[in-house]
Order: sequence, then C-alpha cells, then structure tokens
Amino acid sequence: MEETDDRKQRDDESDEDYAKRMEEQDKKEEKARKAEEEEKDKEAKRADEGDDDVDAEADDKDDEEDGKRAGRAKGARQRERIRCAQIIAAGIKAGRVNQAAVFAFDTSLSVAQAISALGASELDKPKARTGLGERMSTVAAPIATPQAEAPAADDPRAIAQRAIAAAARVRGEA
Repeated sequence: MEETDDRKQRDDESDEDYAKRMEEQDKKEEKARKAEEEEKDKEAKRADEGDDDVDAEADDKDDEEDGKRAGRAKGARQRERIRCAQIIAAGIKAGRVNQAAVFAFDTSLSVAQAISALGASELDKPKARTGLGERMSTVAAPIATPQAEAPAADDPRAIAQRAIAAAARVRGEA
C-alpha cells in the first residue's frame, strides 16, 4: 500500500506520537471498513430476500449514493446471470434446453424451483417407441427360394406354363 501524506512521519513529531497517530488512524480505517462491509451484507441480504423496492431515503442521497446503487445493480445483474446459467445447465443436462430457457429468462423462478419443474416434466413424458429394428426382430422373415430358369416375362409360352403350373399347385397335383 502506498504511503500517503497522512501516513508519513512529520518532522516535528516524535516516534511515540507518530505511533499513536498511526494506531488511531488504523482504528478509524478499520471502523470505516467494518461499516462498509456491514452495509454490503445488508444489501446482499435484501437482494437475497427479493427486496427490489428502492427506499425513499435512498432517492434523496447525493452522488456517492449513486455509486452504491450502481454497486447493488451490478451485484443484482451478476446474481441473475448466475441464476440463468444454473437453470440452463440443468436444462442441458436434462435434455430440455428450450424449457430451461423459458424458466431462466421468462420467469422469476429460483434455481431450485426451475430445476424441480424441469424434473417434474420428465414424469409426463410418453414412453419412447422402440425403433424399427427392434420391432422387426420379433417378426419371422419368409424364406425365399430360388426358381429354376425363370423365363422371360413377356414370352407368351412362359406365361402359359406358369399359369398351368400355378393351377396344378392349387389342385395339389404338383
């Protein structure tokens, strides 16, 4: 930490006086730091509880307060980004990215509520149909036997012979 003019020992100041002055200044700085941390904790607590209302007295404060508001807004944006990222990650894991995006960006659901809703939709999902290969595995395939010298399809003699052979099979002669 750089030494400021307040931290330097003055020419007319003894070592004991300088040490006392530094202790007092350290105490003041520590007190200011604690007050600032308490204020940040209060702001975080309000944000966690969902207190989005701006206090009336906050509107009356000077530009220094605008810096604090900007800090609160920045923290709120960061928390919202984290919430959205967690919901989207859960949606990717569950295979429902579109639904997770709706929960993350179009609602104010908490992460736990959104993940619970994503999980509940799994219960209503219809059973997946089996694939064609699985359905076909239960059906016996007919066995095709090769025919002896198949005559040409447009030969009238061949057509007549096939008709006669078919009739003989039907009568049980062949």
